[in-house]
This record gives sequence, structure tokens and C-alpha cells, in this order.
Amino acid sequence: MSDQKSNDISRRDMLKFGLIAGGAALLGPGAVREVLALSCHNSMVANSCGAANEQYPTSPLIGGKIVLVGTVSQVSRKPGDFTAFTDLLPIPRALPAATTPFGDPRTGGVQDSDGQVHQVGVNDPTVTSYPGWISTPMFYKIQLKVAQHRFTSKQAVPIDALGNIVRAPGQNTIGLKFLPTSTIWGFNGQFPGPMINAEYGRPCLVRFENKLNIDNGLSSQNFGAPDRAFLTHLHNAHTAPESDGNPNHKPCPYGPGQWVDNLYLNWTPDGDDREKQSFFWFHDHRMDHTGANVYKGLVGLYPIYDPVKDFGDERFGLRLPGKRINNSDGTFNVNYDIPLAFYDCRLDDGVTRHQDFHNGCQETHPEWWGKTYFKHFPDKGFVGDVFTVNGKACPVLYVKRRKYRFRMLDASIARQYEFKLMQGTVAAAPGQQGQYNFVGSNGLNTSGEQVMRFRQIATDGGLLPFPIDRDSIELWPANRREVIVDFRYYQDGISPTKGGDVIYLANIAEMPDGRKRTLPGDVDFNPNYCVPVLKIVIDGNDAPPDDYSLMPDLNEPLRELPPLPDLRNLPTRVFEFAKAAVGGELNWTINGRPFDPARDEADPLGNNPIRKGRPELWTYINSGGGWTHPIHHHEEEHRIISRNGQPAQGEDVARADVVNLQGGESVTLYRNFRTFTGKYVAHCHNLSHEDHAMMFGWEIKP
Repeated sequence: MSDQKSNDISRRDMLKFGLIAGGAALLGPGAVREVLALSCHNSMVANSCGAANEQYPTSPLIGGKIVLVGTVSQVSRKPGDFTAFTDLLPIPRALPAATTPFGDPRTGGVQDSDGQVHQVGVNDPTVTSYPGWISTPMFYKIQLKVAQHRFTSKQAVPIDALGNIVRAPGQNTIGLKFLPTSTIWGFNGQFPGPMINAEYGRPCLVRFENKLNIDNGLSSQNFGAPDRAFLTHLHNAHTAPESDGNPNHKPCPYGPGQWVDNLYLNWTPDGDDREKQSFFWFHDHRMDHTGANVYKGLVGLYPIYDPVKDFGDERFGLRLPGKRINNSDGTFNVNYDIPLAFYDCRLDDGVTRHQDFHNGCQETHPEWWGKTYFKHFPDKGFVGDVFTVNGKACPVLYVKRRKYRFRMLDASIARQYEFKLMQGTVAAAPGQQGQYNFVGSNGLNTSGEQVMRFRQIATDGGLLPFPIDRDSIELWPANRREVIVDFRYYQDGISPTKGGDVIYLANIAEMPDGRKRTLPGDVDFNPNYCVPVLKIVIDGNDAPPDDYSLMPDLNEPLRELPPLPDLRNLPTRVFEFAKAAVGGELNWTINGRPFDPARDEADPLGNNPIRKGRPELWTYINSGGGWTHPIHHHEEEHRIISRNGQPAQGEDVARADVVNLQGGESVTLYRNFRTFTGKYVAHCHNLSHEDHAMMFGWEIKP
């Protein structure tokens, strides 16, 4: 088994070679590569071209218009002088089931090409007692493929960092250009990848096959795991370690030609309905290259429904928006229940140099103009200047005058968003992050006018105890938030919408780099930063459909929280997230140490193991320095007990799987470890931080 090879040389051993003078001064590049060849971790060594320059390219303005002002060609800032916001928003549909069963999901069944076995199978007494349990799983096959993706069908205007029009590589004159397709690594060759609509009580067996060695003549440019290996993590699922896709259980990932059958039981800890969740996503988790692989497209969606209270039919249960359509293969779709996956990217301008801690030696690639650009930025993290929704830049969604459920996911590497539903005049805004902005009558950037509110019904951990009305929804990397929006009326509840009305989902959180968003009081805070991300148009051509759904009353319970035990005598652990002094691959640490899959960071001395079924209190501390950290842990979600010494309030009281830590914050949370034993991880979900050692391993023992 390839896992055994990882014990021959630890990450710490390799870092002793990989860090020094770019990994070359001590033994020379050839010797370092020979050492690393002994291990599956053959791609994390720093490059030998000197310090990386953390410089971003400027993406072309999508859908912009060029006008002549005197003798100078400029981007038009005239409202309406653009063609963006006309590509339809892609609405994910359920992945069809495999036509024939495969693998062996029973207890002890072979699970992957390395010969692992399932710890808990579909016939295990642990799960078969679950009410309504269906022991025959849904079978799905997903291949990881090299493919092409087009973020927009619109032409683009090449600009520089100041917003001045420039000539694109290969052009003799200034003009508009259609953007080339970007090479992606996608689940089934698409971005976002397939969506699996799952249900509690019926497991899914998903076979992931690595076909990334077949490049189809496409250049994968210079980012992505060099060995094209993968691990697939179903984010926040209650899953055994062999199906969890984490690098602590499996430091050596699955290379080209290998496969894994991940068994997602869709079963709550202890079979408790109060533990049900509602929106997972799956993504790559290959050690040291998670950010690059996710940015390259390895993202999929996994809404999970509750057959008792929330099964996609607005006539029954909680009557949340959605009209379920059952398919003949056992899958189903739900209309008016729409996932929104947010992802920011950079497009190569052909003049910004390529070099980071993994590849590049200050060269430029004009032939890659308009294709996705990525750097492993250990320090600040990577943020884009093009915002996409479900893989499309500046899309439009036509809605009927009824209630919709939106499942919002931050699938970005580092970016934090804050969304509002707004109206206003939109114009091109070159020279700042975001392709467009609201503008005032004087043509200067301004904030839009909020016209609708969100009724939030869920967080990372599923339905809230009670709905919460929000003016805005904040998302950090890996956060999910679910909301209901009533498109029949504006926020006063009286003024009706009408056909042709336009509302924008706008981002008001400016984030110049991956450290953190700017806030009031910061010297660089811009109160007029307001970037429309999704255009929503009221469709007046269709009569409103029969509408059985309810807007849950603010006092109407959604999902009862399970009671907490007496917290006074629970084991406690403390984890401090900090920036390391040495930088490079070891730029981020937890309790002063980088991730090492050979070490149990929760129990470094081996005298206080985590025990199956024994809850604990964990305290997370952000040491500060101006960085924020969204901390995610695997296997079970948490409950926040206190933040900065104050009892949890607002959405903090709900279950979740990401702890958003502002600079200097301390959060204590309740954790439990049920059903499974084995190795898991916790890490910062700013994936630049995770890929540069801000992750720790821990093990559940019987």
C-alpha cells in the first residue's frame, strides 16, 4: 500500500531540505529531488529562483466597451455601456446515477486501488437501525479530467492596474478580444463539478477515478499538483477517514490511473435527527496543493435533504421553497432551490511574471493571456479580481415572482464576501477590484441601495434553530449560508415587484489581498466599494406559479439543537494559529509547529488521546498580526460556546464546521467524535495558509 511509503520520510524531514535557500543550497537541487523521490510528497519543495514576488496580474475588463475621448481610447464608464450580465447563470442539475452497481459498500468491502476497506458499511448495525434506512446505496461515478472552461462568452478589454487600456499580447492595435478557454481539472471535466442531491437514510457510493494524465492536448500551465494526484473531501460530512479524503489518513494521494470508492453514509451521529445538515460540497484535499487544485476546478456540490422535514417539496414538512422532480434513476432535482458557488479568479495579462514558492522563475507567458493565473502565495493568500457564480462571470438569473431558496457557498481560495440585494446604476470600474461598481449621478463609485432582505435558514451545520432576518450575508472561505428571498415584494413587504425589475446581488467586502477584508476604521477602507456579482431580473412574462412555500416565521423553529452535556469536566485542548518566523513552506503554524502527518498534534505526548464518543472543549486562538483564519475541522461539526469570553450569540449558537477567527480572537467550542476511529485533520480554509503548513492532524481512538 502506498500509505506505508510515507513513513520512510516525514514532511518535517523533507522541509529540512526543501526550505534551505529555496531547497537547493544544502544538497543541491538534484539531491533534494532524489530525497523527495523516496516519498509521495514529491511536490512541496520550494523552487530555487529566489524570493517570490507577490504581484497580481490585472484581468481584462469583461464585457467592457471602448470609446474614443479626443484622441485617447478609454473604457467607457457610461452606465449601460457594457455587455456583461447577459450570460445566463448556470443552474446545477443532479448527476445521474451509475447504470450498474460497483464496488462493495458492505462492512469490510474493498474501497480503493490501494486495497483499503470500509470501516463502517451499509449493513453495519451502527447504521441499519436508523429509521427508514435503505441499505442499497445510490451509485455515482466521477472522473477527474483535464478540460476547458469558459468564464464568459463576452469580449473583454485589456487594461493595466490603473485601468488604462493596453494592447493584449499578439495585438497590434487596441481592441476587444474574446477570452480563451481556461484549462481546468474538473470532476467530470466541468466547473463547478457535478451536483449530487442526497438524502438522509440512503447512502451514496461515489467512485472517483483519476484521468488527469490524459491532457487532451491542453496546457495545464504551471499550477496544480505536479503529480496530478488527488484526494476528495466531502466537506462536513460525517464520514470514516478512508472516505474523508484527508492527508492525515492518507498522506500519499491517488495518482493518475488510481481510484477510490468514497462511501457517504448520509447518516447522523447517533442517528439523531437534530444533527441533520443540509449543504455539503466536495473538493480536492491533496496535501500542499489543495488551493491550486481547487482553484483549477476540483469543486462539486452535495445538497442533502431530510425526508422528514425538508425533502424538496414545499407543500410538506417545513414548506421551504422548492418543487421536487423525481427521476427514473432514483435521483431528483428541486426547482427554485438554487446553489450559488462563489469563486474569484485572476486572468493572465501576459506581462506579470510567473514565480511563486513552487514554480516559475520570473518568466512571462503572453501565450496564456486571458487564462486563469495562480500563485502559491504563502503570506497573504490569493484573491482574484473577477467574481464568478457557478463558474460564470457577471451572470444573470431570471426569477419568477415567488420565493426562492439559495444555498450560498464560498469556494474561493481566500476571499471573504458580504452580499446585499441592491439596486442602482452600474458602470465599468477599471482600476479596482471587481469588474463593475455602482456609480452615482456624478459618475463616481458609490454604494447601491438595499431593496430586499435575506431570511437566513441555515449555516454550515444545517438548519438554524430559528430563522434570522439579514440585511447582508457574510461568507468566508468554505462557509455555506442558506437564505430565502421573496421576489414578490420589496423589503417593505408592501411594494410589489414587476416584470423587468432588476436587482443585483452585490459584494460590499473589499479584500485587496488574502490577509482580511477591510473594515470601517481601517486606513484603506472604502465605503463605496460595492461590486455587483449577479444580476437578477424579475420575469414578468410568466404568470406566478402555484406557491405553496412559506417564509418561515422568525419564531418558527427549524431544527432543534441537541442538548449539551455538563461542560465543566470535559477534556480541553488549545490550538494557536500563528505566522511563523521562517516563512516559505513553513509560513503558518499551529501551536508553533507545521503540519506533519506523522504527529498527532492534539496529543503530541501520547498521554491524552481523543476517545470515540467522548466530547471535548477546544479553544482556537488567532495570534493576530492582521490575518484572519477560517478554521475547518473534519468528522463532526462543532458548537461555539464562547467568543472572546462572551457566550455565543446570533448564528454562532448553531452547529457549523468553520470557525471564523478575526485577528486576536479566541473561540471555545464543543466537539464530539462519534461513530468512527482513525486519523483526521483541522486546518485553515484560506487554502494558501493550509498549503503552507497551517493544518494539524489528530486521531480518534476506541
